[in-house]
Amino acid sequence: MDDIENYDELIEECKEKFFMLMKFGSRKNLEMLQQGKIYMKNLQHYIDLETTTEDEDVGDKFDGLLPLQDVEINIYTFNSSEFITRFNAPIATMNLGYKKSPVFCMFILDYRNTTSTTINTHELAIRFDFSEEQKSRLANFGDSVLLITNPEEFFARMKKGLNDAGISYTRDRVKYYQVNTLEHIQDIQANNARIGFWKRNKYDYQQEYRFLAFDTMIDDHVIIKIENLDDISRLESTEAILNTFAEVKYKLEQIKE
Repeated sequence: MDDIENYDELIEECKEKFFMLMKFGSRKNLEMLQQGKIYMKNLQHYIDLETTTEDEDVGDKFDGLLPLQDVEINIYTFNSSEFITRFNAPIATMNLGYKKSPVFCMFILDYRNTTSTTINTHELAIRFDFSEEQKSRLANFGDSVLLITNPEEFFARMKKGLNDAGISYTRDRVKYYQVNTLEHIQDIQANNARIGFWKRNKYDYQQEYRFLAFDTMIDDHVIIKIENLDDISRLESTEAILNTFAEVKYKLEQIKE
């Protein structure tokens, strides 16, 4: 290879392409998932976990809400728009009606976990590791992990199962924000359902991938049946998975094609 720098864009593209989906939880629950039973709680469940139990790993009191910090509130008369008073609130939240929407959450190992790249004349190797924070905190999510070995097929089975159940949904990586972030607000303004795909920066170690049912409301949970996942998944212990790394190798001839 004459000029390694010419491969910078290809390296970034390869890093973006790779991802692995995992579900952390109890072995019993993950065995049910592997059998094709998708257990979806509503967003209110995660709000309540933090507000009532102080669980800040799984729980999030602002999940599915839009919090705004240092808010100035002005009061006017309805008819004449005459100014009445002004006061400030340290934080205010907007509820756009998605607190009872079912959600299915997973962990996605992706470009954010890149720790090294090695390139030679014929091959590019990229290594992906869990961060130290992830090794410490993801252990709190359960004793086992269901590793999806074919994500595209998993997406197809989820799509069929949700469609058969008459549930409209959207799926995506969760983004993480500081309060009053313009991108966060504009994204939700463009599509209100995006409110389920934003969480505070303190949760960025979770690297969530979500399926959100945006037109279905439930009081607690719903179970969706999909095709059995035995052929596209592996059930491992959390300890074993968190102490592994992934290495992806690309033949440079294949990349250039």
